[in-house]
Amino acid sequence: MKELGYRPNANARALVSQTTNTLGVLVSDVADPFFGSMVGAVDKVARANGKHILIGNGYHSADEERRAIELLINSRCQALVIHAKGISDKELIDYANEVKGLVVINRHIPEIASRCISLDNYKGAYMATEHLIAQGHSQIACIASSHQISDSEERVAGFEDAMKANGIELNPHCIEYGEPNNQGGSQQ
Repeated sequence: MKELGYRPNANARALVSQTTNTLGVLVSDVADPFFGSMVGAVDKVARANGKHILIGNGYHSADEERRAIELLINSRCQALVIHAKGISDKELIDYANEVKGLVVINRHIPEIASRCISLDNYKGAYMATEHLIAQGHSQIACIASSHQISDSEERVAGFEDAMKANGIELNPHCIEYGEPNNQGGSQQ
């Protein structure tokens, strides 16, 4: 077979078996260190289980997220790991009904709660702020994402509430917004 240059066609195999060894992963920006680490972790687990991953980049855009999810579904991915902030809950529910192996990361949707892995952004920011206060700090700033996403709003609310609960006057200049990347953080 090697002499003839033959390579098995994964698409043909998928048509016959009605399955692939491919997992789809959608992130907002694969160049972002957080999402790069997430993709790397999914890839390690996939490889340990004889699977491969196909990555979609949502570019912080609902349209791009839809395109990427459709591409992953059309590529016959067995399961999807989705981090999408642009598309609606209803759309994600519809995709979850279509793809039984769909998991949503960093978002809680009550109708598909068992398939969601989410963080308590409010509590995390509250606890981080309280830790700084316990260390004797009172001039504390919060740098939040400039993207219109619930994560940012929840973190700012946790920060503000912790400051108020500890009797520290909140200076509006202590909350800055920037792109959620190294460059955005360094500009603030």
